[in-house]
Amino acid sequence: MLVGYLFGSIPNGILIGKIFYHSDPRTAGSKNSGGTNVARLYGKKAGIITIILDMIKVVIPLIAAWAVIKFSGLKDALPLWDDGVFYIYLAALGACFGHCWPLYVKFKGGKTVAVYCGFAIATSYFVTIFGVIAFFTLFFWKKYVSLASIVTSIVGVVGAWTCTILGIFFDMNWTMWGFGSWVPMGWEFASVLTVIAIILIIRHIPNIQRLMNGTERKVGEHK
Repeated sequence: MLVGYLFGSIPNGILIGKIFYHSDPRTAGSKNSGGTNVARLYGKKAGIITIILDMIKVVIPLIAAWAVIKFSGLKDALPLWDDGVFYIYLAALGACFGHCWPLYVKFKGGKTVAVYCGFAIATSYFVTIFGVIAFFTLFFWKKYVSLASIVTSIVGVVGAWTCTILGIFFDMNWTMWGFGSWVPMGWEFASVLTVIAIILIIRHIPNIQRLMNGTERKVGEHK
């Protein structure tokens, strides 16, 4: 979790804003350092790059934790609880905490959407496919990034627990992307994804309030 937190704390949106545009995205727009606000302030290219980098910063500690446990001999040297599987997913959870409350910039970060996406894409094609369908269906229909992100996080959690329950009752051994070398997708995966989704929704409470009031900004809309 500590390694994940340190990686997750890398403020990509702030770095892009200050290096290339000489401003801090947290001082304008939604005052958030995530890709959506960066795109709103500096353009789509800057926003896309920010989102990709934020996704990568959860994938790196996830893969690193898996590689250390699998290839370092740690599994054989120590009696790791749960065979080390839960620890690997905790690296991703640490990255989520770092993204939302980054150590390097006074604990003021993003809303964890990119981290959620990076975690899902790196771990499960099932969650990824249904998440992509849910996101773009709502996005093109309602034009609200916040609403699409919230609903997608819920769809992903339902998918993760569905995989877990099917695995238990039908003895199905789900693994990341179906490769035997990856980590099993059981209660550990579903639990961590659920916590990340809850954080995502909590971070979007102001957006939810604006959606209810009809004041949330749509994509391409200027106020």
